[in-house]
Amino acid sequence: MAELNRRRTVALGTVVATMAGAALFAGSGTAQAASTCAGTRIDRVSFDTGWTDLYYSNGYNCVITTSRTPGVKLKMNAWLEVLGGTKKSDPGYYSYHAGPVTLYANGTCVRFGGQVGTTGDNSDWDHCG
Repeated sequence: MAELNRRRTVALGTVVATMAGAALFAGSGTAQAASTCAGTRIDRVSFDTGWTDLYYSNGYNCVITTSRTPGVKLKMNAWLEVLGGTKKSDPGYYSYHAGPVTLYANGTCVRFGGQVGTTGDNSDWDHCG
């Protein structure tokens, strides 16, 4: 009887560990979407259908555009531009967010923006440093 109880305990422990791992993995998609840009969020432009966040870390700027209607596939874009330099974007049809778009911009200004569906917005030249 003791052997049977030990087997049940081991089997139950395996099931609980597997379920916990599955829950952690299933939840990581949302966490990953929210943290695909490294660094600290330093700015945001908002519009009717979404928003675009600007992050900064060690000379790199990164943007992500997020939809206000997650799960609905819409035309989206996230873009970032370095003054006197490169402009990079991530246009496409997405269900949650466009980006990340990352550029090195240490010591110079950037502007950024995004679009979800038919609305969007962008920043002025800022964050010069």
